[in-house]
Amino acid sequence: MTMTVKEAIAARHSVRSFTGEPVSEAALEELLEAARQAPSSLNSQPWRFIPVTDEATREWIASSEVSRKQRWLAGAPAILVCCADLEGYVRDTQASAFFYKENKIMDEEPTQGVLDYAEREEKASETARFGASAMNVALAVSFIMLRAVELGLGTCWVGMFNEGPLKERFGLTPDQRVVCLLAVGHPDEPSVPPRNRKSLDEIVLK
Repeated sequence: MTMTVKEAIAARHSVRSFTGEPVSEAALEELLEAARQAPSSLNSQPWRFIPVTDEATREWIASSEVSRKQRWLAGAPAILVCCADLEGYVRDTQASAFFYKENKIMDEEPTQGVLDYAEREEKASETARFGASAMNVALAVSFIMLRAVELGLGTCWVGMFNEGPLKERFGLTPDQRVVCLLAVGHPDEPSVPPRNRKSLDEIVLK
């Protein structure tokens, strides 16, 4: 029976305990394909992923040098280092803006808004470009997490890490920034406690 998107959303939760079963290359490819299909501002697609499956590197990521000794990470058979390409984000934003203008995709005023946005992003500080790129990466990671549920896998978004050692280890350029780590594996959980979520009344402004 095929899982619906609604069911995947309801079933998704942060998993920090995994069986020893490896995540197959085919499954990792499915997850990355889900990310590839995610939406992004002006189709900039600034996400970049480094799949880590070897034990030595996973142990290193779980060390105090990288993740402040989150030892459970070593038990995840796969870790995705989720990055934002800031240079690519600006370049592809500009390309889309030019395409919109040349092909008259929208009326003049919204088209000018798109051109202004592209120009603003080019001139923005690295902090601002990283923030905008990271939002797009987060969309792609969300797609990965939902596809993982459908494949019977568990994931956990990890935002506590030291970026410097990761950039050095994987040869990332100054314009390639790490947004998060995503642990992936087959869940090993006796029971899943109910998630604490605010009610609709608390999150809908009236």
